[in-house]
Amino acid sequence: MNPENDHLKELDALITEALKEKPEWELSLSFTDTLLRKVEKRLTWRELIREFAMKTGIVAGSLVVLLVCLIFPLRESLNPFLLLIVEHWQLVTGAGFLILFTFFSDQVLLKFFSKQRLYAGSGS
Repeated sequence: MNPENDHLKELDALITEALKEKPEWELSLSFTDTLLRKVEKRLTWRELIREFAMKTGIVAGSLVVLLVCLIFPLRESLNPFLLLIVEHWQLVTGAGFLILFTFFSDQVLLKFFSKQRLYAGSGS
């Protein structure tokens, strides 16, 4: 016969034997609830971070398109503005990080903790 087929039959027999035996210990009654809560948290984080990344990408892409559309017609009048940004790059970077952190807190952290409170308040 086929050696792969024999291997599958052995594995099937081993699984059948394991399923017939009594377990050495039993799971707690809250095991399923705890597992579902952890999976729910992980899926919520993934969903919220994916939404945040998509929204941030849309905003950044829109700003890039706007800048490209404004740079070509206003090339001469942008020199003082660009010089001001280059001179104060720390302030501009700090403001950008502050805006990004505020947006992250609003779109991810507040939604996550409000969903957690909603789930905890629904009763288990």
